[in-house]
Amino acid sequence: MNDQPGDEYEALFRPDAPATEPPEVKTDSAGPVETGRVFKSQGVQGNEDALLALPTSRTTKLRSLERVNSPLKSEHVSQGGIALHAPAPGRDGYIPAPEAPKEKRIHSTGRGAVFGSLGALWIYGITIGCTLVVGLLDVLIFGGEPGAFTGVGLLAVSIFVSLAVRSQDDSQAIFAPAIAFFVMAITVGQINVTDTSLTNRFISVFFILGNNWFWVIGSTIIALGVVAFRRRSLR
Repeated sequence: MNDQPGDEYEALFRPDAPATEPPEVKTDSAGPVETGRVFKSQGVQGNEDALLALPTSRTTKLRSLERVNSPLKSEHVSQGGIALHAPAPGRDGYIPAPEAPKEKRIHSTGRGAVFGSLGALWIYGITIGCTLVVGLLDVLIFGGEPGAFTGVGLLAVSIFVSLAVRSQDDSQAIFAPAIAFFVMAITVGQINVTDTSLTNRFISVFFILGNNWFWVIGSTIIALGVVAFRRRSLR
C-alpha cells in the first residue's frame, strides 16, 4: 500500500498565488487636467478663458442688470478731485499739509495778522481817530478850516481800513470815510470859528464839507473799489 498522497490530495489545496504589483496610473501629459470651470462676473476685465456667471443671452430678461465695462462717472470725478487737491508726496515720502482757503491764506501771509481781521468797531474807531488827529494838525499848523492835508490823511486811512477789514464787515469800510470827516468837521473844524453861535457853527460845518467834498467822495470810491476787488479775489 502506497502512503504517498496522490494527485487527488494535491488538488484539495490552493497553490500559492504569485505576488501582484499595484496597478500603475497613467497620466496624460499632453494636456492640462481639468479640475473645474472658472466663472467671472459681468464687467470683469481679464481672464478671457473664464465663463460668465450669467451669459449675455439671459441678461435681456433681467431689468436690474446692466453690463458695465468701465468705472462709474462718479468714481472718475472723485478720483479726479482727489488727484487735483491731494498733495503729492515728496522724494522722502513726506506728504505736505493741504493748502488753506484763500481767505485764510490772506491772514497767514507776511503782511501780518491785521489785514483782513478787523471788525466794524475797529474800522470806525481807526478812521475817526486818525481823521481827528490829522484835522487837528491841519488846523493848528495851517490855520483856518481843515483842507487838503486832512483830505490826504482821510484818503490814506480809508485805503488802510478797506484792506484791514474782515470780509464779514467789509461794507463798513465804505461808509467810514464820510462819517469820520463829518465828525471831524463838527469837532476839530470848529476851533478857528470866531462866532460861537449855533447857526454859524452849522454854516461852518456846511462849508467845510462843501470845500472838501472831493476828498470825501474820492476816499469813499477808493474804499469801494478795494472792497470789491477783495470780494472778487476771495471767490
